[in-house]
Amino acid sequence: MVGTPLAGKPTEDTLIDALRGCQHARQLKELEQRLAQLEDAPPLFDWICELLVNRRLSRGLAAKLLLQLHHP
Repeated sequence: MVGTPLAGKPTEDTLIDALRGCQHARQLKELEQRLAQLEDAPPLFDWICELLVNRRLSRGLAAKLLLQLHHP
């Protein structure tokens, strides 16, 4: 998903794959911006938190991603 146009709200699995593929904060910010353009997608921060609560994302990866979103 990183670097490709989004046609609609991605599935959780697609988002998780995209998040795992983000090697730099810049890539994460680009993903956040693309998701923000979709009407039916929640903010990336909220989505990461939801994935963490539902144990779909590891604590380590979620912490790294949330720090990158919070500290540009």
